[in-house]
Amino acid sequence: MYLHIKGIIAPLLGVLYPKRCVACDKVLLKIEKEMGFCASCSKKVKLVGPVFCMKCGTPLADDRVEYCKDCQGATRAFIQNRAIYQYAGDMKDAMYRFKYGNRRCYAMTFAAHALHYYRNWINEKGIEAIVPVPMYKPKEKRRGYNQAAVFAQALSQVTGIPVAEEIVQRDKDTEAMKQLNALKRKKNLLKAFSLTKNDVQFRKVLLVDDIYTTGTTMDEVAKVLKQGGIDQVYGMCVCIGEVQ
Repeated sequence: MYLHIKGIIAPLLGVLYPKRCVACDKVLLKIEKEMGFCASCSKKVKLVGPVFCMKCGTPLADDRVEYCKDCQGATRAFIQNRAIYQYAGDMKDAMYRFKYGNRRCYAMTFAAHALHYYRNWINEKGIEAIVPVPMYKPKEKRRGYNQAAVFAQALSQVTGIPVAEEIVQRDKDTEAMKQLNALKRKKNLLKAFSLTKNDVQFRKVLLVDDIYTTGTTMDEVAKVLKQGGIDQVYGMCVCIGEVQ
């Protein structure tokens, strides 16, 4: 499914929009600034679409299938995850800039689309707080920001749901995940997260991250949150893998 975004973002947000296209980073024309994408990229960027895994949100080719291959028979600590875009094409470069290139302004476009497509889902779940996947503090200090927290703050602005950024922390600087298989990812994140508060007051939270790959990170953070007394952990990410 491709992205048709004209008229989606402008009615949702009364804020300043990015001056560059989220997908290709070129300077936007005045009429394109409301969209966050240039006219060309608005036709190419792939949304997750209406057919996806009912557990992790990965887009599926077959609407008769309920779960993706990764989630079939798997036990997840989170209840459900939802994603906005497929991690493909120009969105791979976009996420790199969002993560490493200080394109924090992209987050408002991401949040606007999240609200447009998942407003009812968010409302139905009764989410009480948005929790970004934490970054190792020395690493965050070097980079200047945690992209998951930036997305969480933008999502909070459009939904009115508060951000609870300080209830969970990353205790060690883990190895980069993209080159690791599923087993090594789990070992890499073993005891990587912990609660910073013992008196968590929320029952239902939305755990957010930039990219969902295997779900290992979301699972591990969700486990810690549930150990702290949170009953229901849902997830949302900006990008997820391509159609299975």
